[in-house]
Amino acid sequence: MSYTENEGRQVSHPIQKKVGGKSVNEQELELFQQIQDSVQKCKPNCGCRHYPQGGKGFIEDSLFIVRQHKIIWAVILFDGAVAFKEVSPEWLEVFSEIIVDSPSIIVEFDRCHKIVEYITHQDKVLPD
Repeated sequence: MSYTENEGRQVSHPIQKKVGGKSVNEQELELFQQIQDSVQKCKPNCGCRHYPQGGKGFIEDSLFIVRQHKIIWAVILFDGAVAFKEVSPEWLEVFSEIIVDSPSIIVEFDRCHKIVEYITHQDKVLPD
């Protein structure tokens, strides 16, 4: 529940939590737009498609973006969708090598394009 002032009293509304005058979804979509702009600067030919219902797919390209004291793992899927995950320095230290070395990665993202699940494929070879 969120609360707004109405003639000097608080009124409960079953809507998204507001932070700084914007709903959390509005903030996430704004962050997605900023990430999409950064991706387009780096990869101008990226289609950067928006999927308002979310989606999933295999990663074609992966970027790490540092902005406003945040580390963002941004991915471009083969269908042109862009998705992202805010990561900690510890996450980056542990998982970045796995991400870079994986021959294929599939991600699932929500309607704000935040990655909610990812699976990395590790090629294994039978020893001689």
